[in-house]
Amino acid sequence: MSNHINNESHWQALVLLLKEIAAEKGITQEQIAELTELKQSNVSRVFSLKYSPNLKTFISIAQAVGVNFYFEDKEGTSDLSQAFERAMEQLGRRPDRLPKN
Repeated sequence: MSNHINNESHWQALVLLLKEIAAEKGITQEQIAELTELKQSNVSRVFSLKYSPNLKTFISIAQAVGVNFYFEDKEGTSDLSQAFERAMEQLGRRPDRLPKN
């Protein structure tokens, strides 16, 4: 149960962070809705924490607000840049591999 509560607070904190950044930038819910093709009422539900967005919706809102999210390896044992490049290759978004240093 405590893990569930912890997960709840994590997504809520991330959504509220997006909401605060949007407010700081003067980006309205209507503008976010237009950019994401969501209804303004759905954006409102997300920002009021009445709806837990799936990852696709969350990233879409983040992009509309102009925010990028990144991964960090807590142990520092993974080369995240190379892992990202391999993932992008799998998606077909890296036709030419980056040169190895």
